[in-house]
Amino acid sequence: MHGRVSRLVGLVLLGAGCSGTSAPPAEPAASPPPPPELPQGGPPAGPFHASATFDLEPAPEAAPRPVVIISLDTVSAPILALYGGPAETPVLAGLAAQGTRFADPATHFPETCLSHWTLMTGVYPEAHGNAPAHAGSRYAGPTLAELAARSGFATGAVIGGVTLQDSVCGLSRGFQSYDDQFPLDPTDMRRPAAEVTRRAVSWVRAQTGPYFLFVHYFDAHFPYTPPPPWDTRYDSDYAGSLDGSDATLRPYRDGARTPTDRDVAHIEALYAGEVSALDAELAPLLAAVGDDAVVVVTADHGESFGHGYWFNHRGVLWDDVMRVPLVVRGLDRPAGSVVEGSVGLVDVARTVLAAAGLPADRRMAGRDLGAVDPLDRPQVQHAITDPWVGTAWSAARLDGVKLLRRPEPTPPAWFDLTTDPHELQPLAVPDASPLLAASDDLARLLAGWSAHQVEAPVRTVPDDEARRLEALGYVD
Repeated sequence: MHGRVSRLVGLVLLGAGCSGTSAPPAEPAASPPPPPELPQGGPPAGPFHASATFDLEPAPEAAPRPVVIISLDTVSAPILALYGGPAETPVLAGLAAQGTRFADPATHFPETCLSHWTLMTGVYPEAHGNAPAHAGSRYAGPTLAELAARSGFATGAVIGGVTLQDSVCGLSRGFQSYDDQFPLDPTDMRRPAAEVTRRAVSWVRAQTGPYFLFVHYFDAHFPYTPPPPWDTRYDSDYAGSLDGSDATLRPYRDGARTPTDRDVAHIEALYAGEVSALDAELAPLLAAVGDDAVVVVTADHGESFGHGYWFNHRGVLWDDVMRVPLVVRGLDRPAGSVVEGSVGLVDVARTVLAAAGLPADRRMAGRDLGAVDPLDRPQVQHAITDPWVGTAWSAARLDGVKLLRRPEPTPPAWFDLTTDPHELQPLAVPDASPLLAASDDLARLLAGWSAHQVEAPVRTVPDDEARRLEALGYVD
């Protein structure tokens, strides 16, 4: 089993195991801490938490405000009615009517752990290193939770899926409460949304001052088995054999079989049903946090329903995987605003900090979307698949065009997303475009962040975790 487990560390960005609660943020350090010592008997099974260093900008002149970040794991923007898809989400639509919806947000990594590290730090995934191999990030720059705790905020998280349990992802840095333990159903490894909401509401009601809360919902992740009436809401007359469970979909996810167009439409309908069912569970949480809180709703990545890559996400960068929702309430914009232009999860950290009256770290790459118009200050949105398992895909998007690079011998592809949103008609790569030089800009950013990386031990993946990962489709 050990050889297989070693391979798993490079293949997945998931995990499960023991809970972790990080210590309060450390004081600024003059240099990164020395590499941690490996314990006797082999690599650790628990999380790795780097000691944070701080290089803070001046704090904005704004009163502190509570912050709530809600992550809808595996929710693709194109499935939502807010973005032109079938899934009705009236609660999320109501939040967008109160706040701001961004029209073209993208993720930077098609797996959960590293995508959330980018969300929480405002730096690209590569800066964090192979987080599942280390059970944590190698980047010593601060997380949003560490910045909030440093300013006297209470910090809490409620985790809904095995993908973010601390013993693998190590995301608890800066959180005084990181609630990630729950019974696991081997057929659907999540904490139900109603329970996530109940715990999050209970935590909010216990707070007496400013707070930072992260809430993670896993219900839209595979398998696609929504409760009634959502199981038939978007497809009531399917007569095939696919029911959204692992038992029926595994051959298609593994590439052994190809679904018919009717099968794909049915599974997409089940996926839309899961998203709609999840939306209803957000209402009690939004009611509990009140109108003064800065609220962000987004996702780590979407899901693939085409290009021969079925019902998964981690190995491709098509737009149904890259495009995620982003709705923010609490910005200095008119209620119901829709902001055009390319934005990414890397922008969320600066945006949240500015709105909450907290200082940002100078190493953050993103923009404050409350003050910046993405059309006036365009920024290429980069993405990459897991580079630690071999040759990775990479993508660069900017305002309706996309450059996609895949392993050789496949040539680079250029897509006009305004006329070809499903990326079915690759065009010749033009001679001049900001996207062609974007990789050089990213390389300079990564070189700067490398100076703030620390050594981290490589962990042991327990057999039970390996089995869970395999059941979720995270094993080649």
